[in-house]
Amino acid sequence: MLRSALLGAAFIGLAAPAFAAGFTFETAEPVKDKRITVVGTVWSCEETVCKGDMNRKKVTVSDCKKIAKKAGEIVSFTTTDAELSAEELEACAAAVRK
Repeated sequence: MLRSALLGAAFIGLAAPAFAAGFTFETAEPVKDKRITVVGTVWSCEETVCKGDMNRKKVTVSDCKKIAKKAGEIVSFTTTDAELSAEELEACAAAVRK
């Protein structure tokens, strides 16, 4: 029985990284569509806040730039464990201004 419990725990530990994490971004202006698809994720948007599940552990400037090109200027991009810094958000915003 202990062996089964250990094997079950090991399986869960190995499978956990494969689960998608909840990400949120906020835009400077309301997003026009209720749903947008970008970086392989369907984002559900309400006004300036969009949420989606991505198979990543952290937010990146690269993803922010791709999202911003479709949704508009991003003022915050977060997950439960991380967020983009002010400098990273500025780099993301610069991509939209070009």
